[in-house]
Amino acid sequence: MKQREKYENALLTIRFIGEDIDEQGVSIYDFASSLLSLQRIVNKAHLSIEGRLRKGAFPDKQARTRISLSIGERRRTSDAFALIPLLTDSTTLEYLKKIADYVASGLVGYCVGDVMKRIRGENDEDKQQFIGAIHADVVNIVNRIDAAGGIAKIEIGAPNQSKPLLIEFDEGKKDYINGLANEYYLGRNQTIEGGVYRLYPNSLIVTIRRPRGRKVNIFLSQENFDKIRYNQGDELQVKFRGRPRYKFGIESLTITDFEADNIKIEGEI
Repeated sequence: MKQREKYENALLTIRFIGEDIDEQGVSIYDFASSLLSLQRIVNKAHLSIEGRLRKGAFPDKQARTRISLSIGERRRTSDAFALIPLLTDSTTLEYLKKIADYVASGLVGYCVGDVMKRIRGENDEDKQQFIGAIHADVVNIVNRIDAAGGIAKIEIGAPNQSKPLLIEFDEGKKDYINGLANEYYLGRNQTIEGGVYRLYPNSLIVTIRRPRGRKVNIFLSQENFDKIRYNQGDELQVKFRGRPRYKFGIESLTITDFEADNIKIEGEI
């Protein structure tokens, strides 16, 4: 009974399902790769809750210890693992329960196939960032399906919640998640500036040069595009207020595309 309680009360569970996995278990590679990705998702959930999720950000050493998970139990029902906190004080347990709920809510869109709808309909900018930022980690988990290890499905659960959740990924959902690589999500509001380099009237895009010669494509409204297009002067310097566009699965810190809703031309009163 004690083992059963440990599994049913785990913060998160992960189960690998396949024809031969009941007997042979999951491979070390598939298991380790999936757990590392799940821990990275937990880390990003922590940063998002703290309002500090940025490209390339990671928790400090103390926080990493606090939010680290360990294996509490293994069940050979296919191959299922209960993930529990490394630290067991009550404050940590409550915080990680909050993180587990945050993780599960971020994964749901990838499971049901409406990630873009959820991101664009989410009013919380931190949650938007989180849903988009975990794509590469989710891809790494679902790519274990129908690979060499004989995994047909992967289930991720959050049993220790007021409304326990079980999320199942199969080959069809794997294809959907990998297909999101052509989509983008918006980063945090910020201001960038640079010299106008090229204009594309048909698509309302202005390309600017930033320091060290980096180019950024700026997506504009017709009104703001025309302000730049018809402004007099060479080497036009402009400040753009808006949000960067990040492609799913790309972890680069460099901004290459930016969606601007406000502009200020240098020297303009």
